[in-house]
Amino acid sequence: MHGACDVNKKSLGIDMTRTLKHVVLAFIVFIWVLPFFALVTTSLRSETASKTSGFWTAFTPTELGHRFGTHDKGDTEPFISMSGNIFERLNEGKDSFEIEGDVKSILFKGRVPDPDNPEKTKLIRQLIYAGEPMDVRGGEFVFQSSGDFTWTFAEATAAKPKNLDAFINQNPVFGPDAYIEVLFENKNVPNALISSFIVTIPATIIPITIAAFAAYAFAWMRFPGRDWLFVLVVSLMVVPTQLAFLPVLQGFSGIASWATSLNAWMTDCEATKTCQVASKSFASLWVTHTAFGLPLAIYLLRNYIVGLPKELLESARIDGASHLQIFTRLIIPLSVPALASFSIFQFLWVWNDLIVALYIGPADSTDLVFPIRLQKQLGTFKDQLHLLNASAVISIIVPLIVFLSMQRYFIRGLLAGSVKGG
Repeated sequence: MHGACDVNKKSLGIDMTRTLKHVVLAFIVFIWVLPFFALVTTSLRSETASKTSGFWTAFTPTELGHRFGTHDKGDTEPFISMSGNIFERLNEGKDSFEIEGDVKSILFKGRVPDPDNPEKTKLIRQLIYAGEPMDVRGGEFVFQSSGDFTWTFAEATAAKPKNLDAFINQNPVFGPDAYIEVLFENKNVPNALISSFIVTIPATIIPITIAAFAAYAFAWMRFPGRDWLFVLVVSLMVVPTQLAFLPVLQGFSGIASWATSLNAWMTDCEATKTCQVASKSFASLWVTHTAFGLPLAIYLLRNYIVGLPKELLESARIDGASHLQIFTRLIIPLSVPALASFSIFQFLWVWNDLIVALYIGPADSTDLVFPIRLQKQLGTFKDQLHLLNASAVISIIVPLIVFLSMQRYFIRGLLAGSVKGG
């Protein structure tokens, strides 16, 4: 009996632990997914909706105010009764985000006789609901929740158009207008996308290429001071990026000054005033990201490569294969998981980097990378949340595609590079 109870208690404890893990994992996923969902939802809403209500109201009817005119200004024909539809008036000339729903009320603003002083009038503001008549320019105006309205006078009158404020329980509506505006009507976002690709692709390929050669050397080649040199490379991972900014900036400024002098000495650039070589450029970002990314890349790839079957490499060496042949024909194909996992790390880091690009990248407005462009859009778009969120979603989509396309290698390569060693 006691043994059966112990087994049941143990099984119950395992189940509770497993349930707790699932709850924690679901909570983490929720925290990560919710901001992205909010960005996408807001970017697909109209400017009015994004300003007046939160994204959590986007999928349910929301009461919003809209101003409409009873008829066009050029329509001056006298009439006794006019009929129309509020939604048709509001959607006239619209290609997207058409307003649909139920009209709840109309705000009446006007002067009416003062019951306390019959000789005077007073200004009132009140909500008129569907089916209730209201006095508009001396005529009786009645509307229905469907948006249909009639405007009736006692005799034919050429009434001027009247603008009224209607409160509508508006149905959810989405559209790609924000994406069209930031991608096709605003050149800054496409330029920033191109600049980010110009920076990110070389800044990912260069360090992973150098690190692959270095990792093979640390894993399978014998040379004096190999272990101490590897320890030095690994210790560079603890150096904060911010600490290296000053010497890096001084180094690039010195190189730019030397290049400017060399350019003036070898060419006639002084006549055209083109001698100046910029210290901040795409090349400076490539070098900086390569330097900051190499220690982690070498560490991960070396720990992965050193765990590959030793017999395979010895067989290739017996067959007369050189180090270069072993590296290109055996090590690279077998190291795809580790290479892919680091590529994801490096791509995400460089693509989302703001501080390095801000201090070391080009300052020309046409060459700004996406994170800096997003930061500047806070002042450009101000309260236009739908445009800001559309830009943010575009910046997220690219690394998301990269991660999803290489995710099958990610965990395998990351774990192998973390636990294997020699």
